[in-house]
Amino acid sequence: MKRIQLSQSREAVEQPRLLDEKRTSEYLGVSLSFLRKGRSEGAPGGRTQAPPFVKIGGRVYYRVTDLDHWVGELETRRVA
Repeated sequence: MKRIQLSQSREAVEQPRLLDEKRTSEYLGVSLSFLRKGRSEGAPGGRTQAPPFVKIGGRVYYRVTDLDHWVGELETRRVA
């Protein structure tokens, strides 16, 4: 799956506030399976926690601001 750098995607087009599963998968460079399992199973066995989501009318959406924050929380810092 092709990874999209967040800074490039933001500069290319104005992002909507909410993304559906497919667009979220593309935005983050993760599989739909990762998003779906994360919603239903949480983060068992040291698995990476999936990003927060909202349900509207039975459909799942992700806030772009939440996704950016989630990625920031995953960053590892180098210790000198």
